[in-house]
Amino acid sequence: MCTLPMNRRGLIASNVGADRGVSELLGYVLLVGIVMTGAVAIVIFGASAIGGLQEQQDAEATQTMMQEVDSRLATLSTASESRAVGFSFAETDQTVQRSPDLVTDSGYVNVTVNGNGTCSANVSLDSIRLEDEAGTTIVYEAGGVWRLSENGAASIVTPPTVSVQDGQVSLSLTNMTGSVAAEDNQAILNATSSAADSTTAMNQLLQGDCQRPDNVTVRIQSDMYQAWGEHLAGETGYDTRSSPPAGSGSYLVVNDGTETATIRLNQSALPERTNDAKNNVVDVTNASYMDDVTVTSDGISVSKDANNSYTVYAEPVADDIEIGSVQKISSAENITRPPLDVVFVVDESGSMADPSPGTGGDRKYEDARQAMRTFTTYLDDGDRVGLVGFRGTGYNRPYRAHTFRSNGRILTGDFGKFHSTTNKTTYNSNTYTATGMRRANEILNTRSNASRNKYIVMLTDGKNEGYNQNQDFYINGNIKNGPDDATKRIATLAHNSGTTVFTIGFGSSESDLNPGFLNQTALNGGGEYYYAANASALESAFESLSQQITSTKQVGHLPLSTNLSSKTAAYPPQITGNVDDIANVTTGNNTFLNVNDPTAPSTFSHAFTVSEGDMVNFSAMTGQPPDWGCDNWVSTGQTTAINGTDGTESAPVTRCARMNKSGLKELGEDEVTVFTSEDATLLEDNLTNNWKTSEWQTNLTTVMKNRGLYNRTNGLTLESNQVIVAYDFPQEADSETDNIMLMLYTVGLSEESAKPSGIVDIDINNVRIEG
Repeated sequence: MCTLPMNRRGLIASNVGADRGVSELLGYVLLVGIVMTGAVAIVIFGASAIGGLQEQQDAEATQTMMQEVDSRLATLSTASESRAVGFSFAETDQTVQRSPDLVTDSGYVNVTVNGNGTCSANVSLDSIRLEDEAGTTIVYEAGGVWRLSENGAASIVTPPTVSVQDGQVSLSLTNMTGSVAAEDNQAILNATSSAADSTTAMNQLLQGDCQRPDNVTVRIQSDMYQAWGEHLAGETGYDTRSSPPAGSGSYLVVNDGTETATIRLNQSALPERTNDAKNNVVDVTNASYMDDVTVTSDGISVSKDANNSYTVYAEPVADDIEIGSVQKISSAENITRPPLDVVFVVDESGSMADPSPGTGGDRKYEDARQAMRTFTTYLDDGDRVGLVGFRGTGYNRPYRAHTFRSNGRILTGDFGKFHSTTNKTTYNSNTYTATGMRRANEILNTRSNASRNKYIVMLTDGKNEGYNQNQDFYINGNIKNGPDDATKRIATLAHNSGTTVFTIGFGSSESDLNPGFLNQTALNGGGEYYYAANASALESAFESLSQQITSTKQVGHLPLSTNLSSKTAAYPPQITGNVDDIANVTTGNNTFLNVNDPTAPSTFSHAFTVSEGDMVNFSAMTGQPPDWGCDNWVSTGQTTAINGTDGTESAPVTRCARMNKSGLKELGEDEVTVFTSEDATLLEDNLTNNWKTSEWQTNLTTVMKNRGLYNRTNGLTLESNQVIVAYDFPQEADSETDNIMLMLYTVGLSEESAKPSGIVDIDINNVRIEG
């Protein structure tokens, strides 16, 4: 065991006590130094941290205040009337170190449709700016809040009210004027000017060919253009580029040189409703988006090669169909006419006993008697007839007329008695028409009156001959040389007193008559000359004459119907309401209504759907004179003014209540004309110079104007999918007017009416700031 000496341990003990005293002193010194160093560090580094914290708080406060301004101003954009809101940059616990600024025209937003400078709207960008302690500017611009650093870098705090999503562009921009202060600002919205400027901008964008956009471009110029680019990229998902790509595609370009962010949306990026190559918008003048368009007098065919179906609608341009003629109709139901007085002036010369041509036994006087009896079957109660015979009786008595009485009456309404009276006519001597004509005129002048229609029907089988053909004939003190001149003069006098004169020549050869004399006599008397070569022709002449005499002058609405058809079906006209009383004809499984019936409950129309490329044929059918394909004319109870011999007169309006299918014919190609918007000059020429309407029909220019389809300033104002079709219906042979019906045909949708909504929307808010 080894043991250290005592003196050695003590030494060790003594040294240890001395070192402890030194360590305590040194520790104190070190502690003081550490405390002092920490204090200094706290002072140095704490001051820096506190400053940074204050800057951060200042930046956040500035940003918060600008967001509050944004929120306040946003309430104005939704206001429908003028109003004001207040805002301030100095809250109770904040102090604004720098004054806010209102910067006007700090940039612009430009929207252009179809790359057309005419279809462009440019709105200036105004901003409110406030710089924080760190030199960063907080900006309110276009409904958003932005951060703009001293080096020009920009970022979005809250997004602007500029949206480009799903191919739709929406902008809400605030135009600001006035000045802004740190406290107590009033923002005052002018709702009237805001609405006007918004409307102006939209009208600039969507005008003319730009109403249906093919592409939309939005360009924003701002010192925060890079942040704008980021915003647009986020809206659309497009990558930013430094320049536009080749071609016509969509793109997003951020240009450092011009400080702009530009986005272009091409057709494929816009909503499908704008794609005219695929939708149902039609241009019958064959616009570029149409694959094929055919417009002829036969019909219309449209195709886009898009497998579309198109609605076809057709209707008359006029509210009231007025296709018809002023005609004489003898058998119209419910039509009253004035009573008639008819005097037959019949040849009693010896030749009337000759055999009637073509009968093989009957005598001419027998056929004449029968014809007169047949005539009376067309007369009504209240009508009267009389009979005068004429012949020469020798040199001493050349002017004899034979007046026949029925039941003692010269004019009688007892037709049975008159039939018996006709058997009393004789046959002897020569022909001398003047005596019979003078006596008939005397009877009508003395025994009829102005309330009755008066007629003379003169029948002869030869020429005036025999004694005294050149002897003077006194008529009302006037001398006429011979019976021909005298007869013609009497016809003139009769017509002047309201009597109409008809003449009939009866014989196997017209050369045995004097047709020139007979025709002139009828013309002088306001009537017609008929030639009958045999008994059958005589019967027909009297029948035709009776219908003309017993008929009334009416405005007859011709029976007609329209037909639209495709390769698969026919589409008859439709009339809304009860059509039980409207005439119709049936062809196959289709019923075609008389669309020209003035008593119809509504105007007719056609509506149906056709497939891509189907030809829509349009045709119409009506009757031809004289019966017009109508078996039954009926009064409508209406009257209209027409031009009569003595000026304007009133005539009843009739309709066809029963159509004769076999009497109806389709109009030919040369009777149908089609007008598109490119045919305005041709249409105007027809309206002005060619088409002439009757006095009872509405002028066609007026019809077009009333419908808003034509005016002299702008010409024809059809929409892109419309055509005017003019149907030229027949008219009376001697008419100087036309029967034109104009129809408006519509296929698919028009560019004008099918404006795609919501593609571009600009809302401008004019705000004055008083600070």
